[in-house]
Amino acid sequence: MLEALRAKFSDKDITMICGSYFNVSFGEELFDAAVSVESLHHFTKEEKTPLYTKLRKALKPGGYFIITDYFSDSDEQEEFHRQELLRIRKEQDLSDDIFYHYDTPLTVEHEKEALLAAGFTQVEELNRWEVTHTLKAVR
Repeated sequence: MLEALRAKFSDKDITMICGSYFNVSFGEELFDAAVSVESLHHFTKEEKTPLYTKLRKALKPGGYFIITDYFSDSDEQEEFHRQELLRIRKEQDLSDDIFYHYDTPLTVEHEKEALLAAGFTQVEELNRWEVTHTLKAVR
């Protein structure tokens, strides 16, 4: 997909990083913006907050992060998905260091809390389509 993006916007100066959000260094104050589309709904608020802190530091002052993803409609739905993942992991005897693809979306409110806890100064919802939302977090 990165090669498709590069081909589509060959006239733009876009820095693309291929790797795990959690392992790749983003540097500090390098980017005007960062975008994530439907890739972060597998992680808890506790996992996202340090990641978002790292991402915020990689943005230039005034930079922003756009996230489009789908979210749980309620705290109960969020908790159901998390418990179901834990049940599956236990059933399959999967250790904590093994990623298992199962969607565990946060609520929009919990996502905003993670972004603010990471030091973003402002988080606003730009758009919504059913359970899919676009949020903008400003450094």
